[in-house]
Amino acid sequence: MPKATKFVFPALIAMLLLAARALFAADEVTVATPVFSPSSGICCSIQTVKIADTTPNAAIYYTTNGETPSTLSTRYSAPIAVSKTTTIQAVARTSGNATSAVASATYTFPDLEWVLRRLDGAAANFHSTSADFEFDSIQTDPIYDKDVQKGTVFYERKGTAFQMAAHISEINGKPALKVYTYSTGVFRLFEPGVNQVTTYSKLNKYESYLMLGFGASGKDLQKKWEIKYLGCETLDGVKTAKLELIAKDPEIRKTLPKVTVWIDPERGVSLKQIFDEGPGQYRVSVYFNIKVNQALPTDAFTLKTNKQTVQVNR
Repeated sequence: MPKATKFVFPALIAMLLLAARALFAADEVTVATPVFSPSSGICCSIQTVKIADTTPNAAIYYTTNGETPSTLSTRYSAPIAVSKTTTIQAVARTSGNATSAVASATYTFPDLEWVLRRLDGAAANFHSTSADFEFDSIQTDPIYDKDVQKGTVFYERKGTAFQMAAHISEINGKPALKVYTYSTGVFRLFEPGVNQVTTYSKLNKYESYLMLGFGASGKDLQKKWEIKYLGCETLDGVKTAKLELIAKDPEIRKTLPKVTVWIDPERGVSLKQIFDEGPGQYRVSVYFNIKVNQALPTDAFTLKTNKQTVQVNR
């Protein structure tokens, strides 16, 4: 064979390989990862989940059984109704057999056990909380009466030590100042208007009542309360777990037959509480502007008394 011919064939093969490589490269497409709407989250009602992909003409395949999706999985053609805790995984695939990364979304429908374990996790990371509040004390019998207090509340937990303070700034629409503090079983009420501090001791049994939704773990609640899960409700855009609590301590049940709380299980804080205080009486507490694990004012738990302050022990 002439030398020229020997060099032609290798060169031709190399050209063909380059052409094929270029052809395959032209066919390669980066397939976008599918997107879920709505995205993962806590669900208070049946969800209608849509899956979309921005890659033209890409087919979407999905699973709901934990298996990795493939072309053998269900092909997406219409929104998916989700009514129980479910994880959906999806991939997109083009006609050229290019496949996207796997997308995943989990839709959680809480039950009591799930809520309590989330509260355990939140409590492990809880240090402090501040919030604005409105406390409405309502009497319906024998005649209707309502007392409204507004202010700011502070909670702090260090290990097993817990303290709280409520700084009241308004009562029934008029400026007022009162400060309540609680620490190590001692409750104090400071009334600057009459310059008096009233101290109530040996109130450790009421600590779980004060901690409701502010640093209490699921295990803490289970020790002190019989708990019933009443469902999921959205308050101020936050998905909360609604819990009914009955105190295990019969002495507490005499003055506090039942408590209902709306708690954010992700942060471990209450947005709303209703305290049943017996026939014809109840109190509604609503919290907003909630800040978790941020620095508290240095005087949050300090009563600004002086030498003339009257001290009363009860």
